[in-house]
Amino acid sequence: MSSDAHPKIAVIGAGVIGTTTAYILQKHGSKVSLFDPNNPGTMTSFGNAGAFANYACIPINNSKIFSKIPSLLFSSNTPLSIEWKSLITSFPWMINFLINCQFNKVQHIVKSLGSLLRQSEIINERLFKDIKCSSLIHSNESLYVYDTKKDYLNEFGNNTLRKEQGVIFEVLNQNEIQELEPHLSKKFYKGLLFKNSKFTSNPSKFVRDIFNLFLNIGGKFMKEKITNILIQDQLVYLVTNNEKINFDKIVVCAGAWSKTLCKTIGDNIPLGVERGYHLMYPGFSDKISRPIGINKYGFYMTPMDEGLRVAGTVEIGSINKRKNYQRIKWMEEKSKEIIDSLIKPQDNWLGHRPTLPDSMPIIGKSLKNNNVIYNFGHQHLGLTLAAISGTIIRDIIYDINFNHDISPFTVKRFN
Repeated sequence: MSSDAHPKIAVIGAGVIGTTTAYILQKHGSKVSLFDPNNPGTMTSFGNAGAFANYACIPINNSKIFSKIPSLLFSSNTPLSIEWKSLITSFPWMINFLINCQFNKVQHIVKSLGSLLRQSEIINERLFKDIKCSSLIHSNESLYVYDTKKDYLNEFGNNTLRKEQGVIFEVLNQNEIQELEPHLSKKFYKGLLFKNSKFTSNPSKFVRDIFNLFLNIGGKFMKEKITNILIQDQLVYLVTNNEKINFDKIVVCAGAWSKTLCKTIGDNIPLGVERGYHLMYPGFSDKISRPIGINKYGFYMTPMDEGLRVAGTVEIGSINKRKNYQRIKWMEEKSKEIIDSLIKPQDNWLGHRPTLPDSMPIIGKSLKNNNVIYNFGHQHLGLTLAAISGTIIRDIIYDINFNHDISPFTVKRFN
């Protein structure tokens, strides 16, 4: 490290993971430079559902997935599907994903995510206090709803797993759901109200507030694209379009773009891409009072500052700007079933979530060099896990003894 014991650290990626990690490191005394070719919080972190989902320990991996393979391949009108044009490039990821859908694998994933999520609550509260963002953070707890008795009973196993991981929820009947959210047109059989969960009504501004605090305490932002990570004579360098810069430590938080950077130093990581969508309905944010997850459709409806946002679903594919308008139309139709006063959405958006075949992030050192540390692949949980992940990265860099078992999240699991 630098001779003054304040390491010079580069953080690549200014989404919620990178920005939060940079802030936590800078606050601890590091000299941090944050790199991104785009403004902080304007890419994938811009478009999420806004939920701090401390309850979301159930992965998309599921042993029941094998019976659904035909729908994955041939339909866009499902919560989980595959982008046809990316099928060949996505195929190795899909095989790895299916391996991780075995019962014992899923149990391991749930336990690992559950542990990380439990720790996230306390760390998130500290972050909220730091950035004084009370107008952005709301305590109306997330609601998850089931269409039919069959849907609810099919989730009995998952809800049992949630309880085992310490998730506290209240089961609501149809009348209680309607009383809580009277503007829902659709009558749901049951609902789960996740206790102590929170949400932000402006995910992009939340990231910007963290970024501004990072700058205020001496952090630097470089609006540049990183083209390479070099290891020369045991030193690590970032290569931009303009120069080569030496750092004591490099932290890769580039989301779905991280795979290419890892390859430059020889780490081959099976990082895939989830193409996530959202629809925006300005003027309709008063129709609901909290994030509502629709079990059958795999998306959330959340009241945001700029309107009602419908966000979610999983489309395995690649990083490209092609929108699947069939999926967008399906989300629009299903949203109107739930709130029939909705008119045509004013806007739709496509983002690219980083996803690993076991639905867990990579947090830990590179296999090739201890001065390169990874923090990416948080899939649907970037907003929820950003602060705890950044704290773990700090503890790794400063060799702080901590109680986190990060072995399930290291890159070693894929080698």
